[in-house]
Amino acid sequence: MAWIWANSCIGGAMRVMVTGGIGVVGAFVVRKLLARGIEPIVCDLRADFSLLPDLVDRLEFVAADVTDFNAVLGMLRTFGVDRVIHLAAFIDPDMDMQPFKAFIVNARGTANMLEAARRAEITRFVFSSSRAVYGSTPRGVGEPGYQPLDEEHPKRPVKAYDVTKLAAEQLGQVYRDAFDMEFSALRFAGIYGPGKQARHGKMSLRSNLVENPVEGKPVCVRHGGDQLDDMIYVDDVAEALVQATLAERLSHGAYNIASGKGQTIRQFADAVRAAVPGADIEVGPGLNPLGFDVHYYAIFDISRARKDFGFAPKFDLVSGVRDYVERLRTLDLSKT
Repeated sequence: MAWIWANSCIGGAMRVMVTGGIGVVGAFVVRKLLARGIEPIVCDLRADFSLLPDLVDRLEFVAADVTDFNAVLGMLRTFGVDRVIHLAAFIDPDMDMQPFKAFIVNARGTANMLEAARRAEITRFVFSSSRAVYGSTPRGVGEPGYQPLDEEHPKRPVKAYDVTKLAAEQLGQVYRDAFDMEFSALRFAGIYGPGKQARHGKMSLRSNLVENPVEGKPVCVRHGGDQLDDMIYVDDVAEALVQATLAERLSHGAYNIASGKGQTIRQFADAVRAAVPGADIEVGPGLNPLGFDVHYYAIFDISRARKDFGFAPKFDLVSGVRDYVERLRTLDLSKT
């Protein structure tokens, strides 16, 4: 069953379904679609508009679960959706202990969306994937040489999240080939932006580095300050999703979406200090700050996305962190 909260529509506008549309990335996507005069149909499990408080009266919102095929198909047909941006996913620090749920939401949920889109005659489907599909980066590509990693790099997923994202990608490619559906997966590097700390908890190292100082709290990263990684601000991620959705043609089934640059956790902390005077941040030396047994750290080649739909990151670390801090305060997400 789907619960629908309908507001006035934009007459004649293209309609884009955004699943996970009030999440960290989805909220930025929704803002960008509205700014372009495009009507977002926002689908999520619950009506938490903390990232979109100023736009509630302009949204078509559907409370639905992507694992419910009939609900998914019904909402696509009810709203006359033209294109789909599929962001809804199960993300949890302990999801390796919940592989069945991970598969049901991330793989089967995507299968439901793909089949519903096919039946609703939707021809463009943009899927939010992850760098996690590549698995652990080998020496040279990752530490210490850091050669830019392109979309043809071997896929060696290890964790539950990684496996489900690649499975969903591969199924999307089947739909692309069999049904002439323009499916493309956008593989995101490490995203930072407002909302991640509340939603992703201990997985959100960069968000902790920003949001604790904004709230006047100290933050300590005991080791890993020298770790190089590709970090991208959520606004740039959302822009890539919208560009891919609206592009005249998508020539490829997968695109890396990243800054294309390597920067350290220590540099990130410096950007926070610049944006939050007096920030109490301690960052220790070394690598692998989160202690992952799979080393996802890499720098990504983004030339394919640049060529096909003009993707060019707008935010560097300093401007991205500054915007992050400003939005926390504007959206009243900080406790100071």
